[in-house]
Amino acid sequence: MEKNEILINFINRELIEVPNSINNELTKNNQKLNIRKEFGEIKSNIDDFLEGYASKRFIVMPGLRGVGKTTLIYQIYEYLLKEKNIPLSNILYISFDEINNMVETNIKETVEIYLESKFNASLRTLSQNVFIFIDECQYDHNWAESGKIIYDKTKKIFMIFSGSSALHLEYNADAARRIKKRPLTPLNYAEHIKLKYNLDCTEMSESIKELIFTGKYENAMESESRTYAKLSNIPEYYFNDWDLYLKYGGFPILLDKKDPQETIEELINVTEKIINHDMMTIKNMSLNNQTLANRILRFLATQQAGTVSQNNLANYFDTAIGNINTILNILEKTHLIFHCEPYGSPSARAKKPWKYYFATSSIKNALSTSIGNTINNLAEYEGILIENQIASNLFNLSNKEFSQISTYYDPNSRNNVDFLIQENFRAPIPIEVGRGSKKIRQMKYAINSYNSDYGIIISNKTDAIEKKGDILFVPVKTFTFL
Repeated sequence: MEKNEILINFINRELIEVPNSINNELTKNNQKLNIRKEFGEIKSNIDDFLEGYASKRFIVMPGLRGVGKTTLIYQIYEYLLKEKNIPLSNILYISFDEINNMVETNIKETVEIYLESKFNASLRTLSQNVFIFIDECQYDHNWAESGKIIYDKTKKIFMIFSGSSALHLEYNADAARRIKKRPLTPLNYAEHIKLKYNLDCTEMSESIKELIFTGKYENAMESESRTYAKLSNIPEYYFNDWDLYLKYGGFPILLDKKDPQETIEELINVTEKIINHDMMTIKNMSLNNQTLANRILRFLATQQAGTVSQNNLANYFDTAIGNINTILNILEKTHLIFHCEPYGSPSARAKKPWKYYFATSSIKNALSTSIGNTINNLAEYEGILIENQIASNLFNLSNKEFSQISTYYDPNSRNNVDFLIQENFRAPIPIEVGRGSKKIRQMKYAINSYNSDYGIIISNKTDAIEKKGDILFVPVKTFTFL
């Protein structure tokens, strides 16, 4: 069978099977899956496209496995079918890893064959609105160039390309001008609440952002009170829901899991797929280095952030420090882990080690639990998970919305706080995270040292947002709505 025939058969199958499976994919326990906020943003882009505004018609959606990329695409697919009455033949969903296993091709060639077989048209002669959804697009190593050519040759195609978190690193400036990037990050607690209980906590999230960057806390106090009152009126809301979120949450695929061990196995499966598949699309890795990447992740999971240097890792695993740097860099590109640099000048930062955190506290917990947690003190262990979760909230905020902010750790050798968050050239805002004492002395020292207007202490000993002098106190649970 020739390649074109294989592709045509595959396309025809997808055009029939995908719409027939949509309802099952978007339903759990006879209930429709709730939508996350990115749905509304993409829906708005589609509505503009259908009205003739064609500037935002190439969306790239990077994200970790399990964060809900495919589900979101299916929900957009259903919206087009049921609310916009787009013909089935005009919506093509393809998971490109499946095509890649069948025949050697690329996205541009596949789209051209689809247009020829269904519309007897080329990219330039297409006269109907068409929607192309490509999942796992990183399996076409030139996906950005394919998308750019399609974008340039027709204004009749709306595209969504989704794939690994490294997608945003894989296109040049020329392609970037066409692309609207919408990264999907692990769920913060507000998104968790929205998907699990269908309660919109956007107001809470926005007020926490205002608190961080302006020091104004009144809106956050009022929103906190209203949000928790609404949660208390939801019969299905568990009293320990947040504790489960901290250790087992962050991914939509985990929302219906009841057994902690099953959740841990699912999270480990996610990390192994990223190492064995996604990392290979970034850089060809030897089997030994794949094994080493797994071992490094598990080792980091048992440590507190900042306690292990790259030199330590090289000595521990008996390998070159360059090899350690390469693996850590690739792991960061997948967004399984991320780093936090010390605050200071570029030269000062270069002299100190980086702190590494996991994408979610649940991944750290899963990996740590799977090999036997070496920290026997429960309070200390939960404090480490909380610090990781707060770091994740700050990292995702910067990655999704506020590229002009940077998060550092405090390099002071004494009375140091956990994080310093800086917006442009403003004085940094000290943030201390704690399970236990509120560490007011450290915060006072940091405010004076960095000439900050205020500082933020995030603590499980705080029941509600309050301000005392130049220090804002925020409960851990409240902050994770960010």
